[in-house]
Amino acid sequence: MPYAPTHKPKTRIRIVNAASALFKKHGFENVTIDQVMAAAGLTRGGFYAHFKNKEALFVACVENGMSLLSSPVLAKLRKAELSGSDWVTSFAELYLSRVHIDNPEFGCALPTLSSEVSRSGDQARSAFSKLIDQASGKLAWKLAKEDGVPGMDKPVPIDGASVLPDVPDGYRTEATSMLAMLVGAVVLSRAVDSETADSILKASREHVSRSRHRHLAASSMN
Repeated sequence: MPYAPTHKPKTRIRIVNAASALFKKHGFENVTIDQVMAAAGLTRGGFYAHFKNKEALFVACVENGMSLLSSPVLAKLRKAELSGSDWVTSFAELYLSRVHIDNPEFGCALPTLSSEVSRSGDQARSAFSKLIDQASGKLAWKLAKEDGVPGMDKPVPIDGASVLPDVPDGYRTEATSMLAMLVGAVVLSRAVDSETADSILKASREHVSRSRHRHLAASSMN
């Protein structure tokens, strides 16, 4: 009996979802095709009907929107935003937490993948660059929105997709710098003992908080 027309795309999504979770937990280099297919409940032979190699799979994960934050974290951030809390500070507190450090499979993909993608091929590096650009853009939008910049209320629908509005000069730079610090703090914290990790996380959280308070204070004076 032949497969339904939806079988192949559904199978592809299963593989991509399984790979995304494994890449986030173990990194790109440490995950094998066999592990991905086993996690998806499939045999290795079926892999090549969907992807040329592991690098092509990684590209598909990024293009499919590899989640940088887990659903529970996103829910907490939405709750903080609705309650009027500073979203950026709340985000930093959650990102720079022991829960995030100790559970990479449920956290952001950037700290796990950063050191490994640099040793991979051009396709993987290009896809990872896209992931960084998306994360920086989203953070820049949130920074501008919190500062009350006009036109930042919500993403703009274009050709059926949601596109973030253009942010004023300076916000992208601030977002890129902040993202680099956050990711770097997580990478370092996962590589050291608990006491040192706690010190790194605390110092980084306080830096974000001070930076935002200074920025908001300066904005209110203009």
